[in-house]
Amino acid sequence: MIADAHLFTHKTKTRGDEIPGGIWEAGSGQATADRVIDGDPATFWKPDPDDVVGEWFVQIDLGRAVLAKEIRLKFPDQEGARPFKQFTVFIATGVTSDPLDDLFLFDPVYRTTRPNEESEITIPLEFTLRDTSRVLDPDLNLDPADKNQHRLVQYINFTVEAADPEGALAEIEVLGIGDNVSIGTLRRGSVLDGLTSVSNSNLFDADVNTNNSIAPVAFAGRERSWLEQGTWFYADLGAIFWLDGLFIYILKEQEGTVGFLAGPARGFNILSSDGTRSIGTDLPVPDPFDYNELLIQGDGHNGIAFGDLSMHYLRYQFRPRRVRYLFWHVHSTSSWLSKWAELMLFSPGHPAEVIMRSSFVDLGEEAGDGRPKVIKSLNWDADLPTGARLQLRSRSGNTLSEVYDFYDRKNEQVTEEKWLSSPKVLRGEIDTSVVVGEDWDAWSEEYKFSDEAFKSQNPRRFVQLEMILSTDDPAVGPTVNALSIDFEDAFLQEAKGSILPREARPNEDTRFTYTLWPKAEELDSGFDLLRFVLTEAAETNSVEINSGDRAIVPTSVEMLGDSLFIALPTPIRDDSILVSFTTRVIENATVFSLDLGSSERPDTWQSVEAMQRRSNIVMLPELTGSGLLINDLQVPDVFTPNGDGVNDSFEVRFVAFKIADTTPEVSVYDLAGRRRGSLVAEQMGTQQRHTWSGHDDKGEQVEPGVYLLRIDLGADAGSDTATRAFSVAY
Repeated sequence: MIADAHLFTHKTKTRGDEIPGGIWEAGSGQATADRVIDGDPATFWKPDPDDVVGEWFVQIDLGRAVLAKEIRLKFPDQEGARPFKQFTVFIATGVTSDPLDDLFLFDPVYRTTRPNEESEITIPLEFTLRDTSRVLDPDLNLDPADKNQHRLVQYINFTVEAADPEGALAEIEVLGIGDNVSIGTLRRGSVLDGLTSVSNSNLFDADVNTNNSIAPVAFAGRERSWLEQGTWFYADLGAIFWLDGLFIYILKEQEGTVGFLAGPARGFNILSSDGTRSIGTDLPVPDPFDYNELLIQGDGHNGIAFGDLSMHYLRYQFRPRRVRYLFWHVHSTSSWLSKWAELMLFSPGHPAEVIMRSSFVDLGEEAGDGRPKVIKSLNWDADLPTGARLQLRSRSGNTLSEVYDFYDRKNEQVTEEKWLSSPKVLRGEIDTSVVVGEDWDAWSEEYKFSDEAFKSQNPRRFVQLEMILSTDDPAVGPTVNALSIDFEDAFLQEAKGSILPREARPNEDTRFTYTLWPKAEELDSGFDLLRFVLTEAAETNSVEINSGDRAIVPTSVEMLGDSLFIALPTPIRDDSILVSFTTRVIENATVFSLDLGSSERPDTWQSVEAMQRRSNIVMLPELTGSGLLINDLQVPDVFTPNGDGVNDSFEVRFVAFKIADTTPEVSVYDLAGRRRGSLVAEQMGTQQRHTWSGHDDKGEQVEPGVYLLRIDLGADAGSDTATRAFSVAY
């Protein structure tokens, strides 16, 4: 907890703001004082023997308040540098007792009672005034000695009590009870106050000199609920953490500068959520999530254990659970003011889930030409232990916009109009935020593997990435070693297109014409490859291409999987072209997508955007409101699996409308309604092909006779079943 003290800063009364942790003061031997926190036991601090013993001390600032369980002292043991014989170790929470000065109240936690000869001493930090810890899960396997081994510490003072010419100190170490992940909440997430519980953001800054205020509320006639009186606060931690501990430090009367009004905690509840969505909520929170009770603190009157009203030091321990959102509310009204200094949250290891977003990556700037680029793929190198996951999404665009937030001198946000109309002396700062422009697409689908083809719009100048790192086990976590964007120069600066007709009859051959409008600049190479992604195969001999009055004869046309590939004889840069072909449309709102390529760069494809909104989509009006789900059903009348080459194959074909993520069930029944076999799907999607060998579910050949074929799509609505009769003969 000392090695990283310099990474934490805090305000002070006399030294200014943003003061980093480290050596706060050394009365003697200032030149070597920082050696006690350098992590090297071979170096050490020695006071100046010419200084009076009263100056032989060194004081350390941890940079933030820490819940610690022990302090370790390490001394050198060599000629001229031996362990100090007489000394005292003091600690302070960091609460200042003077509103204008950095005066801390130190408590002794260790004092030598006889000359010390040990080179290493461990000092347990136990809170012994009363039992202030509570284990929320009775079956939690905890060492009883660990229950109250904790103290709140920010400053440590090592004072030498007697002159010791050879005395030296090598290291002071502090062992905390865990990582306090509440630090950084305001940077990652947010805090919301109720009406009478305010300044709660101060609970998450690890600075005990800032605090919240929970005010008493009195109403004539009746006692109001916590919701009515606004005695609540909400915190978004900004990530999902595994939490196994919580600590609250409540200021006592006259502690620091709070005066006589501060009182202990009232009874309260704390709810938590991992961000699982809920249909609705009665809580005054920004979004509806599923909240569960994390803990309930008694008020001394309702019989709930751990309810001593005089307590100011509250620690809770429990099994690790996933938490992102906290909601606190009082359940007992009170007549005193309560001030909390810190709410610490402890994690046993890696966060459960962290969402990270990159800045806007300017590919044009990276390339030095300011032009949009074709993004080919995203590549990463990551270590993913069992239970750890990496999820990656992208979005892209060509423009960025600026949004301005205006503030007055009180740092309160105001409208632009009010800011402009105010005198200059009353105007505060203007914050500028960069946001995506109107041409940006939504976040893409998740990338399944490294080097997968880019899923967002192309070509684009700007890219933003979102990475989600998660783990099911706090002991392990994903590690990302590298992440890169593979991009090339675009064939064109812009390409837009549209399809006609915009409506068709379902599962019927239709002649479509796709019009492409390319836009090129001097440096653009153009394209000579077209790739249409279709839901149904196109007739390759039906493809015709025209540019103005000129017909273009393609060098090749072929269907590969779900894509129609067309190769052109020469590259095209600025000429609009019309591509006509015949295909069928099975699904309503079918998107006709087109990518452009080059024979010189066969692995690079540039997507074509819709000329107008939805101008690349074909609708099937007859399917809207229709219950028709099964079409073009083809079932053989006779099946004779005897090997003579006639009717030996039983193959069923049909088209399934309006189904997604379901597997049709195709079965054979006898006339008594008994299931006798099932067909095997050899092709999935809207065009279905199923086959049967003539054997029942036990593997035996069925008897000759009349059977029923039944298709069940498993749809939620519509005519999702069909039955046909056929004969089996030998």
